[in-house]
Amino acid sequence: MIGTEVVEQIRLKYDALIPYLNEQTRRVWAAIEARSLGHGGISALSEATGLSRNTIAAGQRTLAQAAEGAEGPVVTRRIRKPGGGRKRVEDQDAEL
Repeated sequence: MIGTEVVEQIRLKYDALIPYLNEQTRRVWAAIEARSLGHGGISALSEATGLSRNTIAAGQRTLAQAAEGAEGPVVTRRIRKPGGGRKRVEDQDAEL
């Protein structure tokens, strides 16, 4: 069991880092912190940050894929895939 002091230290780190993290880097950071804590790390990170255990596990999968040499960049400038969001009105109505 990871103590409340450790959880509070993680919370302080997270609060300082959160303005600089996007969703992908937040997952990876949480996964690295959880790994460094060992057994019970995911639960401690979830409690300290409010992130879902599934989110932290997704970060661990990202790290595992990077370690295996999976194709593609681990961290990209763009978070979402291109083409998402609402289509331009000009594309929907040819008379505009």
